[in-house]
Amino acid sequence: MNGLNVIYADVISDLKENKNSHDLGKTKLAELIDFLFLKEINKKHFLLKIKENDRSIFSEYIFYLELLLNSGKFLTIRRGVTDNTKISFAINDQRFDGYNPPHNWDHENVTLKKSKDILSDYLALDFFKNKEYSYRKSISYSLRRQGDFKDVYKLNKFSLGRDIDWKPFMFDLLGFNGDFLRLKYKNDNEIESIKTFIENLKREYSVRIEDRDEVVAEKLIVESEYIEIESQIDRFNFYNHDKELIKQGIDDIENKINVLNAQSYALNYEVDKIRTSIKNKFSFDINKVEKVFDEAQVYFPDQLKADYSDLIEFNKKLTTERNKLLKITLEKKSAELKSINTELLQINLEREKLLADLTDSDTFTRFKTCQKDLVKVEGKLLKFDEKLKTIDTIINQQQEIEHLKDQIRTTVDSIKSIYQTTDKNLKYGRIRKHFSKYYKAIINENAVLSWNINTQNNVEFIPPKVKSKFDHKKDTAKDEGNTYMKLLCVAFDLAILISYNEESYYRFVYHDDVLSQQDNGIKLRLLKLVDDTLKENNLQYILSAIKADLPVREDSSLIEFDDDDIVLRLHDKDPSGTLFGFEF
Repeated sequence: MNGLNVIYADVISDLKENKNSHDLGKTKLAELIDFLFLKEINKKHFLLKIKENDRSIFSEYIFYLELLLNSGKFLTIRRGVTDNTKISFAINDQRFDGYNPPHNWDHENVTLKKSKDILSDYLALDFFKNKEYSYRKSISYSLRRQGDFKDVYKLNKFSLGRDIDWKPFMFDLLGFNGDFLRLKYKNDNEIESIKTFIENLKREYSVRIEDRDEVVAEKLIVESEYIEIESQIDRFNFYNHDKELIKQGIDDIENKINVLNAQSYALNYEVDKIRTSIKNKFSFDINKVEKVFDEAQVYFPDQLKADYSDLIEFNKKLTTERNKLLKITLEKKSAELKSINTELLQINLEREKLLADLTDSDTFTRFKTCQKDLVKVEGKLLKFDEKLKTIDTIINQQQEIEHLKDQIRTTVDSIKSIYQTTDKNLKYGRIRKHFSKYYKAIINENAVLSWNINTQNNVEFIPPKVKSKFDHKKDTAKDEGNTYMKLLCVAFDLAILISYNEESYYRFVYHDDVLSQQDNGIKLRLLKLVDDTLKENNLQYILSAIKADLPVREDSSLIEFDDDDIVLRLHDKDPSGTLFGFEF
């Protein structure tokens, strides 16, 4: 329904009845619209959170949303609460008044993931073509709830997320190429991951890149020792002691012992590494962090503490699962080691039996000594090889970092080039023009949109600046207040809608509680701006307001909305006046 749509909450109750007109469901309506635009929900969502007899109080509810498409046809979306991942769609030539749901569905009980693709095809929004994200990325800019008025650019749902989750999109929305930002963040993250990997290698294997050549030199010395010991063993001549012993397979037995000793050493090395890894436990003391905040006299939010606790719990679970796998591997390796040691014991008994008749005990003693030395030297060579392999891996990873840095430098050069030519970006120019125009119409002051590049060479979307009436070079602090920030958000959302109005994009915006805590003159100018904008453009502007926030005339009488503009009336006289007809 194009034009002005008002969600109006009337305060009927006496003040002594201690009721709250803000609890009638105005904000829940925005959440419901978001739900019907196929937002994924969990048990914390209001539709699932409140339960009776272990079932959601909304379990039997089925909701419908009707959209006017660019084709002139009407799309109906059906989504229930119990089976909220099964969606149905119906296309009709005319809207349904009443409301009577369609009898026939073009797509019925489709999975949520596939439904998003279907809805995206129906909406056919030009802005999202060839983008990595879908129509849902910007839906919240058309459904501004009270928590979304704190920042023009960064919505509440992005407050705890990463910059890569919203800044590239915002760069696209303002008319630039967000792929540059996306690539910059991706490469930054990749570099940090590689650095962490390198530090773990250095810590686990106790190596440094600058020691590589020294390790090579030490390995050469040990290799010489190995050759010398091997030569000594080769020089032992048992031919004169007993030919039959040699025929019975001493050489084969000794070779088998050498192989098993090497395997035993390797398994011991792996078992020790696994045990060390199991002992390394995740350590993070949330109380110490809270103490630091207290000592710095900085407020440590409960939500942040909860997020830290969730992170700690996640890491503990991750460590537990990892240790389970390591213990399984440890058991397997230990069993293999036990088997090899048992076999070594048996073969050594056979060797001792074969060598028992040797008459030259001194030669035999020296032979055993050489064997032991050879095993030790082989172990040293294995360690050196492992160190060199680790160092070379680190060097290769550092080369990859340099390659990524080259890509980042190229990307940053492109971003800086964009920054130097913002005046030539027509889309950005239109958005800024409309934004300043709308804000001036509401406040009669100039406000400007701008962005810059911070010290990390990332794009920074700075809050819009409100300029002084008397000195355009001087900024005011009005953009820092909550009421003014709300109006900056309103101007921005309208500017986006108007700037994209000539192409396929959203043609509606929902501003929750937009008149709250505003000066009477501001309310009047805001509503006039909305009225003028709707007359000039084919848009739908939805606002929620309570009776106490309506503007007044000079005689203090309320300026009420026309009945035709009010699409939903709520009141606080009894539960029937709430959004769902009952309190929860």
